[in-house]
Amino acid sequence: MIDSFRLTMSDFSKNIQCVLRILENADSLTTAEILEIAHTEDYAELCSDCAGGDTFVAAANQLVADGLITKKFGKGGYRWQLIKD
Repeated sequence: MIDSFRLTMSDFSKNIQCVLRILENADSLTTAEILEIAHTEDYAELCSDCAGGDTFVAAANQLVADGLITKKFGKGGYRWQLIKD
C-alpha cells in the first residue's frame, strides 16, 4: 500500500517505520509481541523510541488512520496487521 501513495519508508517517522518493518514480516501480531520484537537487536536502532507502549500505540493508531494497517481486538489484546495490496 505504501507504493500506491508513492511514499518511501524515509517519509515516515522512525516510530512508524518501526511498526511497518515489524509487521511486514508477520501475518498479524499483538501489541505485546510487537513490543517484544522492537526490543530485539535487529530493530534496536530503528525502534529505540517506539519500544515503549505509548509511543508504539500512537504510531500504530496513526497507521490505522492512514489506512496502512488494521487493528482488531481479540484474545491477547489488540492484533495489528499490515494491509497488503
